[in-house]
Amino acid sequence: MIRRLLVVLVLLALTASPWAPAPPVATAQGKTLIVTGYGGRWSEVMKKALVEPFEKKYDARVEIVTGITTEWVAKLLAAGPDNPPFDVIMGNEPPFPIPRERGFFDRRNVAAAPNIKNVYDKALIGDTSLAIFWARIGLAYRTDAGLKRPASWKDFWDPSYDGKRGIYVIGNTLGINFLFMTDKLFGKDYFDVDAGIAAVKKLNAKMVDFTGTMEKHLESKEVSVAVLHDGSTYDLAKRGIPVDWVAPSEGVPILDQVIQVTRGSKHKDLAWKLIDMYLSPEVQTAFASELFFSPTNKTVKLPADVAKKLISGPADVEKLVTFDWNVIAKQRPQWTERWNKELR
Repeated sequence: MIRRLLVVLVLLALTASPWAPAPPVATAQGKTLIVTGYGGRWSEVMKKALVEPFEKKYDARVEIVTGITTEWVAKLLAAGPDNPPFDVIMGNEPPFPIPRERGFFDRRNVAAAPNIKNVYDKALIGDTSLAIFWARIGLAYRTDAGLKRPASWKDFWDPSYDGKRGIYVIGNTLGINFLFMTDKLFGKDYFDVDAGIAAVKKLNAKMVDFTGTMEKHLESKEVSVAVLHDGSTYDLAKRGIPVDWVAPSEGVPILDQVIQVTRGSKHKDLAWKLIDMYLSPEVQTAFASELFFSPTNKTVKLPADVAKKLISGPADVEKLVTFDWNVIAKQRPQWTERWNKELR
């Protein structure tokens, strides 16, 4: 008892001492937003363009959890809707229909995030979510490999590309979108998986899991023509790799970055303010200029040299191919099983 009292007295003395370290200053009544984000260049741009200005404006802290969408959704589902591990979850759309259907997300709050009124209708998903950026999925090719420039998805099967192609597994968002386009090319519709898988087998292409891996293969010349989104291609070109990107004539599916606030977040109003800043012209322009992701805020005016590479205006938006991932989520397991049986 005496020892415990001495410890308490010592701690009180240290607290009162002018030489004791000052306690940390609370920010926004101790508010910390936990949000998801990708690593690498995405995190760099996110911190500089979004997080630092947001923390300064709202006197709050933003903690970024890096990873991939499937990991974040798995953690969200395991935690339950009332105790989410994130306040704001952003990622690719395909895994989100399940938690959305189960009520994990807050309804869109336009009052707290007025920039939502400025996004294209095509960017709104259900009554909870929206795309903050788009990238177009098409074909990238090395301009120094002596290849003819592809103009369509069908060109990807040209014999001159044999031994030089790169594609993805079906678990990758680009991979399943490419399968859907192949289904339509060689079958009766976007979901004629029998026809699509048969056509993909004929490509005898190098198959990878991630876009970052595909970028490395293009850089090292292991592949010379590949399925890739426009942003990654132009980022490679900016780094001096001789590549260019093509929007195939049959249409371009999208790699969208979809965002929502979790229903169980303790800081919903602040979380929607973060989304509002994501949608601001300043942040949208930063991601477009640095990473070549197309803004979904239709009021954004990009520099001419950036705008010509990206989705720019209603005419471009109209050409985007979108799918109902709510329906796809129910059939995807059997398609994956079939893919793995025949192509792995």
